[in-house]
Amino acid sequence: MITLKHVYKQFDISKKRHIKALNDVSLTIQDNTIHGIIGLSGAGKSTLIRTLNQLETHDEGEISVFGYQDIKRLNKESTRMLRRRMGMIFQSFNLLESKTVLNNILFPIRVQRKLHQADYQKAYDIINDVGLKGYASSYPHQLSGGQKQRVGIARALINDPEILLCDEPTSALDPLTTKQILALIKRLKHKHHLTVVLVTHDMHVIKAVCDEVTVMHEGMPVESGTIDNILFNPTHPITKELVQLIGFNMHDVAKKINKPGLVMSLKFPKHLTGESLISTCINKLDVEINILFANVTPNTEGIMLINVNGSEQNQVKPYLEKQGVVIKDA
Repeated sequence: MITLKHVYKQFDISKKRHIKALNDVSLTIQDNTIHGIIGLSGAGKSTLIRTLNQLETHDEGEISVFGYQDIKRLNKESTRMLRRRMGMIFQSFNLLESKTVLNNILFPIRVQRKLHQADYQKAYDIINDVGLKGYASSYPHQLSGGQKQRVGIARALINDPEILLCDEPTSALDPLTTKQILALIKRLKHKHHLTVVLVTHDMHVIKAVCDEVTVMHEGMPVESGTIDNILFNPTHPITKELVQLIGFNMHDVAKKINKPGLVMSLKFPKHLTGESLISTCINKLDVEINILFANVTPNTEGIMLINVNGSEQNQVKPYLEKQGVVIKDA
């Protein structure tokens, strides 16, 4: 588990100008999850992820990782050991242009000690695993953007990390390659039992792979939760805007509705998404129900916005709740 408690980080641009990149950040990241950190440019996302391996040293607060309490106080050797247990993927790939794919992947080991034959075999295995078979002797300038990022992922895995930090790993890639890289990260997370912390400005990326999500704004986490709950019940204006960008705009629809009657947001657990609860409710209670919005969340729960008319409209909510539907007023 990763925990941050009241973490602050300030950058001094000049004697008179200061930027609070992190402003009282408290956050918990569960083991073996993909936790997305999303926000607009300048929200503090990248600074936050870089504090986890102390590429950026925070000014105040406490960060605990792997049972290390307050990692800022670790000595150099302990910090080095901490970083070995974390892999990091960068937006711009950060590959050494003068070295082959194989030697880029082996670089984290080479800077620590002399390479052994087992290291080469391990690197070849990882090359195959990330989809780069036949490219071990290639140089970065001979690779596409997606292939370069696969090298970056392989390099991040060479030391068998327990945590994978991803700083905008798909922002330089086209949509199809982005989909492929995200699928790879998700597969490797399950295969290696990784905890993944993924920073992005793109809600499509969050929706595609994340279990949990934290929304950052002006250096602060303004909302956290499971991806399904964030889509169903965003509360902060920034979260609502991000959710609308991927088509989950039920709150915007609710604001514009001017029909009489009761407007409700519904969430259907997985086992109910295939059931005809709405049509059964209409027939049983003799009510008119207009479906204003419907979609399926990443975890295959259903969410819906309805407008209810009819003499029995006040019975709709208790009836649906009895079937297991989660309801809130829109």
